[in-house]
Amino acid sequence: MAILLNAQAIEKSLVKAFSEWASIDVNQTHWREQFTDMSKWDYNGETKRKSGGPPVGSPRDIYDLGRLYESGVNSFSLNRNGGVLEASWHWDAKNANGIEYASYVHEGTGTNKTARAFTDDVAVASSFFLKTPGMALKLRVSQALAAL
Repeated sequence: MAILLNAQAIEKSLVKAFSEWASIDVNQTHWREQFTDMSKWDYNGETKRKSGGPPVGSPRDIYDLGRLYESGVNSFSLNRNGGVLEASWHWDAKNANGIEYASYVHEGTGTNKTARAFTDDVAVASSFFLKTPGMALKLRVSQALAAL
């Protein structure tokens, strides 16, 4: 027979660990790194503006004017519904035509043909714990449980 003692304290610690991971390790640190570390994205060309103006940056980077980055970071939410705690982001920045362009950047289907899959480290389950966000979550959970 096995008994789990103090299940409510364990749950509270795990919820806190997950919440801190999502808000600090992902929303603050990971997204900033995805958008500012250009060595992650192999792109050496220029992207010309539709307005005919000069290219932004040479090479133009994933951060660009910050709209895509800010749309994700500012949309961050933690939602708890019963036994489910979910962190979510909505990358809803729009281009000059009013079209959301996160998928164009992520998949490389827009004017910049280089895919910059900035969400994969968090969203791809098969490699999640091999990437920095997954390792950070394991560390936070381990520390939370060790503190009980």
